[in-house]
Amino acid sequence: MEGQEDEEQVHTCSHGRAPADEIWGVQGTRTTSGVQQHISYLCSMLTFDDAAEAFRRFLPGKMSARQALNLARPVGKALAKKEDEEVKSLFDRASQSKTDEKEEEQQSIVKDIARLYIEPDGIMGRMRRESVPIEKHEQEREGDIYRETRVGAVFLAERGNERSELAPDVWIDTPAKGSQQYVARRTALGGFDKLLYTLACKSGLKRAEQVVVIGDGAHWIWDLADEQFPGCVQIVDLYHAKEHVWDVAHAVFGRATPQGVSWAKQACDLLVHGKIEDLVSLIRELPPIAPPVGKSKSVPEQALGYFTSNAERMRYPTFRAQGMHVGSAIAEAACKTVVTTRFKQTGMRWTPQGSLCKALHKPPYAKWKAMQSKCKKSLKLLHFCPIYFA
Repeated sequence: MEGQEDEEQVHTCSHGRAPADEIWGVQGTRTTSGVQQHISYLCSMLTFDDAAEAFRRFLPGKMSARQALNLARPVGKALAKKEDEEVKSLFDRASQSKTDEKEEEQQSIVKDIARLYIEPDGIMGRMRRESVPIEKHEQEREGDIYRETRVGAVFLAERGNERSELAPDVWIDTPAKGSQQYVARRTALGGFDKLLYTLACKSGLKRAEQVVVIGDGAHWIWDLADEQFPGCVQIVDLYHAKEHVWDVAHAVFGRATPQGVSWAKQACDLLVHGKIEDLVSLIRELPPIAPPVGKSKSVPEQALGYFTSNAERMRYPTFRAQGMHVGSAIAEAACKTVVTTRFKQTGMRWTPQGSLCKALHKPPYAKWKAMQSKCKKSLKLLHFCPIYFA
């Protein structure tokens, strides 16, 4: 009888309470929201190992790199979810019927932003073989594989301290302090164009008198610009255009040859002054060469298509006369300095869901800090978290 009563008491008393846990907000979890907030902030700037070490130094608690990853991951997912909701909300409003046209006409939008710059770019990121479907040609070799990530930088323009070499009386635009923002998403996941448009809207797209899109000449950039930013000024990054000129010189004359250097300087001079038709004629006068392995066209033939299709996007004297920025350094910094270098320093790689997984090595802390210091000068790194990318 006594044994049966004990069993009944055990069965009926299965629900316990921990009042202290409820007060501290750790009911059903190991850490408080404050711990998660602080470790996520550290993870946004340091490797998981270094973030855990910094946490242990300043707070009386245990923390491992794996635990830091587990705590930061939900924060990244929450930020990504919030971002997707903002995108969906914006495009849902845009797709509705124009029932409020009269109200919109009455509410005149003040154009208080002279010029808004948008710089899309792409970068190849390293991934583990087991994290994504592998194509046939990738199965034949060992090692990691690469997938493209698209990055977009948006910033407001203000008068800079540099004069234009093509218009001496004109000052070149420079990014306004604190206005640089960026987004990134793996190409295979889609939706990057809407993500970039949403960021541009948050940066004041509708208040901008002029919108300038700068890219390296890739077709997807101009397709995105035509669809999301109709009527914008489209500019091919001058430095990328010069790289195509030098590629032609190297392919035809060889690297570091006096004849090739002389030809490239002449061609770049035509390019800088916007004489694209003369540049195309100069390329056509070159002796024919064989195409590279696996290509159907030679390097000069590829360059002809590049300069011909982008001719109106290379009228640099016209752009410089208006004080426009003609380089995509901000997007380059986002791609190379933030995305690629950040992956290497933290030892992270993409997973199919868009988050990152931990590699097996720990990078030098001093090198990462040096990169971070350089990066902060060119990009706004608020709320940057390595698992934030969708």
